[in-house]
Amino acid sequence: MKLFRFLFSSKTYLAFGVEESPNKYPVEKARYLLATTFIRDESLKKHRSIKILDIGCNEGMMILYTRKAGVEAEFYGIDILPEKKEKALSRGYKQVLLEDIRGCDFQQFGEGFFDVVICSHILEHLENPGIILDQIRRIMKKGGMLIVGVPIGFLPGILWRRYMTPLYNPRKRKEEALKRFGHVSFFTLPELKNLLKKHGFCTEKTQGDYFMRVRGFFLENYKWWFDFNQLYGKIFPGFLGHVSVKARLAERLEGTV
Repeated sequence: MKLFRFLFSSKTYLAFGVEESPNKYPVEKARYLLATTFIRDESLKKHRSIKILDIGCNEGMMILYTRKAGVEAEFYGIDILPEKKEKALSRGYKQVLLEDIRGCDFQQFGEGFFDVVICSHILEHLENPGIILDQIRRIMKKGGMLIVGVPIGFLPGILWRRYMTPLYNPRKRKEEALKRFGHVSFFTLPELKNLLKKHGFCTEKTQGDYFMRVRGFFLENYKWWFDFNQLYGKIFPGFLGHVSVKARLAERLEGTV
């Protein structure tokens, strides 16, 4: 990459008028814009402020994007790092739990507490992602909205990563990945939809986030490149990259009467 340094930005911009970035239109932030659209539509539909749980909230960037879009919402968060918790609180999160999501049971929140739950870049780190989906279902209001984001791939590549890569790369073995909070679950889009359905969520919309992203790359200073990536994601949501899914809490679990 050093040989092609001229292709990368050396400046800092206020990306989307929200956060500092080496690019004006960083493709990696598409998931925030898409989630904001989902949340704004939900708020308008309900004609009131909504309660949102942001799992793995990090520094609370989500509230900055929704605030810029004029969304009325009360944000709660969960993160494992104290410094992230404090930053999110300073940005306006009402409450941030300092918890490892792998052991969190959400008992601090009552049943049917949240209108929206954001679970982005979380499920792929969990050995049994269905457990957390069951917990989320309990704390969501009837008809509540779940926003999920995970890396996505084709079945041959997923199978190779699951069964072959650990044979020659010890760091990729499940027990080692779990120690580092690395990726231990891998999804195709159909697998993700089936997982959500099994745990009580009906998929309403899926969208890929990008065709190609490289932090600092000069093309990410052009709106047309960002728009092209979003168009690609709409047409081919199940291809390589990252996918965002909007799902709805179903009336009943599949198989129940």
